[in-house]
Formats: sequence, structure tokens, C-alpha cells
Amino acid sequence: MLDSLRRGASGWLAKIMMGLLVVSFAVWGIADVFSGYSTDEVAKVGKESITLPQFERELDSQMKQFSQRLGQPITREQAKQYGLVSAALTRLIALSALDSGAHRMGLAVGDEAVAQNIASDPSLKGPFGKFDPQEFRQALAQAGVSESAFIADRRNFMVRQQINDVMGLGVGVPTALLDAFSTYQQETRVASYMILPPEAVGTIPEPDEKTLAAYHQKAAIHFTVPETRDFSLMVLEPKDLMSTIAISDADLQKTYEQRRAEFDVPEKRMVEQIPFATDDAAKAALELLRKGRPLDEILQGLGLDQSDVSLGLVTRAQMISPAVADAAFALKLNEYSEPVKGPLGPVILHVTEIQPGKVSTYDEAKDKLRQMLADEQARSAIYDVQNGIEDARAGGASLEEIAEKNHLKVVRFSGVSIKGLTLDGKKPDGLPEYKNLIETVFKSEAGDQIPPGDTGEGGYYWLRVDDVKPQQLEPLDKVRDKVVKLWKSEKRKADLEVLAQKLVERGDKGESFDKIADELGRTVLISPEIKRYSQSDTFSRLAVTRLFAAPKGGFAYGPVGFGESLIIMQVKAINDPKPDSKSAEYKKLHDDMLDSLQTDMITTTVGDLEQQLGVKLNLALLQRVTSTDYNQ
Repeated sequence: MLDSLRRGASGWLAKIMMGLLVVSFAVWGIADVFSGYSTDEVAKVGKESITLPQFERELDSQMKQFSQRLGQPITREQAKQYGLVSAALTRLIALSALDSGAHRMGLAVGDEAVAQNIASDPSLKGPFGKFDPQEFRQALAQAGVSESAFIADRRNFMVRQQINDVMGLGVGVPTALLDAFSTYQQETRVASYMILPPEAVGTIPEPDEKTLAAYHQKAAIHFTVPETRDFSLMVLEPKDLMSTIAISDADLQKTYEQRRAEFDVPEKRMVEQIPFATDDAAKAALELLRKGRPLDEILQGLGLDQSDVSLGLVTRAQMISPAVADAAFALKLNEYSEPVKGPLGPVILHVTEIQPGKVSTYDEAKDKLRQMLADEQARSAIYDVQNGIEDARAGGASLEEIAEKNHLKVVRFSGVSIKGLTLDGKKPDGLPEYKNLIETVFKSEAGDQIPPGDTGEGGYYWLRVDDVKPQQLEPLDKVRDKVVKLWKSEKRKADLEVLAQKLVERGDKGESFDKIADELGRTVLISPEIKRYSQSDTFSRLAVTRLFAAPKGGFAYGPVGFGESLIIMQVKAINDPKPDSKSAEYKKLHDDMLDSLQTDMITTTVGDLEQQLGVKLNLALLQRVTSTDYNQ
């Protein structure tokens, strides 16, 4: 419903209020905001209270969205760290202040206007392009939302729309400001330039022992062996128990008779389901179809196309309505059915393809069924085996002793880093990719009794940390060649930077760029026109930024876009194009600036209202409800 509110709104109010402030309680999927009222107040804006249920709904909604982007759930403590608690509270306070301001202004929306707005909302229309009250109420009931709550929320939004209409009238973008920004954005420059390669600084001499030792310590991160751990793993999967499970032929035959439908290949049909608003409309269309009227013409009259009515290749069980399924599977190929009452009204069915089913035999199914039954029994038995292993561990048995008793294996992995790799950057042979396995290894210590983990395949794994090798700086003698190489590389970069600065200083003092380039055996090149925000393999973003900061004739340098060279540049020409008020870029800039000004207005208004009304926070309650151990 929040999406529908966004689509139902228009203009900058939708962008600002729904984007920056957001409706304090989305309607779809969230309980009625007027039920379960709590006297607990998280905050007060003037006389308006923000209750604990309101705050929790807003916070939970933001946490859910953030978790989806992050790819994993987060706790309330983490939500606080990510700023979601502050964001949720800020939005609720802003909306309370805005609603209070609207009330002060005497703004209101009548029942008729609200009803018309809802009825005309494109996102609330049914399959026939019209608002259906009954379907609307059913959707609200399925979402657990009362009609009154939804209407109240839509009414509040429409009141805020009136504020939009008032504020939008007096906001405009000054032409002079717009032209200035347009010129700034569209300005281009042409540069004379030369590439300064690392070799320009000549040979880097060998460092002395003192310098080398100091650099070894300074750049220790490059020569430090990361912490590694040795650990053992014992895994129990359902397949490990299957060899102990025996299934008699009699039991297999009996089970087959009970479950033979699982092995039969069901008949499939390509079904088209054409919906109609009334029985009379369906009967009229059927008469036309049976007289040879093309289906496309009938669909066109309904505002539909082939993809809207095709159910694809389906079995009887895959069809939602039993009545519709019975009718579809009673048809002959390319035959149209009589009108059938479906869940949303009358439909005509059309079958364009039939794939016959196939009845299985015991001999065909027995091997697969035996495997299925063994797997099912193994999955049922695995929990008991896991409990027995836990009892043995509690009694002091080692993984090796437990593994021998249960015909399992203990596999040892050595020298594994927190990245799950060995020091040579390879993944250890046979290391499974269980969720949180490596994380658990590095959170535990040798001797810890670690709870069993989930393999993700219905099994368990047991972990034992055997040894911890802390990170350590490798001795200089062992990594001397690496230290020298890195020191020379860094020294070359620093020297190249100093050389570039000196060349820029010489250019700014009036020396010829060609003369400077000749001394270095380089050639001065001329660039094409460069825009302020462009970049390439030759001109990096930093180099372009520095180029646009220099005056005409001025020098600058920066890194190339690709590689370790530097680029020395002189501003050869500055082109300030005349603003083109008819261009798409100019129009977009105008719209962006208008949005920015209007956003500033609504933000200032809300801030002003908050200051006038006064905002009080219940910090103790906020601290309690956002703690990790809060019992929701």
C-alpha cells in the first residue's frame, strides 16, 4: 500500500514526503494503527504523541528493507548503529509536526474526495480496469488492515498534498542562477599535456640498512603473516545413516500403492483462461468464438492480450480453482468451454495443447522409492543420533572416539586464515562451505565446547579448534627482497610526485611547455574538449578536477586514469557555452533545482513547526526498545 500511495501521489510532494519523511505507518501488511493503543510514548510533538507501536512499526519496516539490501537480518542494536533508529524517529516526528501544522491551518479533506481518490488510484484497480470494492476489502482483510485505517492514512496524505499545492505556487528557479549552473556544468576545457612515466625519475638507489629496517616496520602490514588456525571437523549427514536402514520388499510394495501418484506423470494442458465481468458478456463472447471470431479480437475488446490469459502448460493440481480445473481438463483440443464461475468471476477456457499423462509401474518406481524412503527415515533418525553424540561429548568423549563409534570421519584442516584460505591463497581441499563455519572457527578458542552447526542439507557438523597461530611480522632477513622492491616502488612514486610539482611550478612561472617536455624526451599533446565530470584512461577524475581548478594558461598535474604515470597539463582553452534553454540537459537541471528548492522549503517548514510545537523524547524507553535483549 505504501507503493500505491507513492504512485497515487504526484509531483514533488511524492518525492519529498514519501521519500524523505515517509508515511509513518505503511498500510499493506501492517496492523491497524488505531488498535492495541499503548500509553507508552516514545516522543511528543506538541500535543501529538508518537506511541511505542507506531515507532516499532516504522523501525521494523526500515529494518526489513535494510536487511533485504544487506542480504541478512539485523538486530535492533545494529539498527541503532546503522542510524535506522534515528531515521525512523525523525520521520515520525516530522510527520507529526506536519500534520499538526495542517490542522492549525484548518486543512481538511472530505469523505467524497477521499473516496474518489481511492477509486481512481490505478494501483487499486481490478483485472477489468475498474475499482472493485469487494476485492479491495478482501485485499485489506488478507493484509490484516482495517478499511478505516487505510482511509485515514489516505486522508492524511491528501491533506499534506494541499500543503504541496500552496508551497509549490511560489517556488521558482531564478534564470540567472539556472544559467550560471548550466554554464558551470557544460563548461569544457582543452589541455596541452604530456605523460610523465615512473621511469622519468631514473634509477632508484638501494636503501641503506637503517632505512630498510625502518620501512619494514612502517609497512609491516605488507609483511605480516595473518593469524591462522588448525581445526577438526566431524560431519553427520542423512546419507551417513542410509546404509543402516533396511526396507523390505513388502513395505516397499505397500508404500508404492499408497504413494503411486507421486510417480505417475500427470496430464498437462496449455490452457487459456479468458475473464469476463458478467455471465452475459461471457456468453456473448463464446457465441462469437464458436462462430469463428478470432480470440485476439475478443481479447482486444477486453483490453487484454495473449499473455494476460495464458496459464501456460499446467497440470490439474496446479490450477487454483477445482471447478475451473475440471472444465479445462474435460475439453477437447482447441475447444472453448461454456462460461465457468472462477474465483474472480466468469471465465471461458480454451485448450491449445494436450500432453497425455503416464501411469507408473512398481518395477519402474521401486528403486527411486527405496532411495526416497531410506532418505526420509535417515532424516527422521538423525536427530536421535545427534543427541547421542552430544551426550557423548558432554561425557568427555573426543571427536575421534565419537566418529569411530558412529562410523564417521574427522577431517583436520591446518593453517586456515579468516578468509578460509591457506597462506598460499588456496582453499583447503575438502573444506565445506557451511554458513558461519570460518567465522565460528575464529570466534572460538582451543578447548571450547562448540555447539553443533547446521550443514544446510539436514545434517550437523561438529567443530574443534586444535591450534591458534597468531599473526606475526616476518623477519626482515626472510622478506628482504620484498621490502626492497616495495620501498623502491613507493620511493619512485614519491619522487615522481616531487618532479611533477616542480614541473608545474616551472610552467606557472612562464617556461615553455615544449621546452620542459624536450628536457624529458616527452612530447606535448593536445586533448579534445574535456567536460568537468569526465574521465578516461588518460585523464583521471582527480586530474580533470585539478585541470578545471587551474586558470587559462595555468599548469596542473594528476594521476592518469590507468597506470602509474602522472599527467602534466596546461589549460589551453576554456569554453563557456551559452545556456540552451531548449535542451534536455537544461530542462533536467531546472527540474533538479526546483526539486531542491522545494525540498528546502518543506524541510524548513517542518523544522519550524517542530521548534514551535516542541519535541520531547522518552530516551529511557527508546534505549529499552532498541536493545538487543528487548522482548518484543
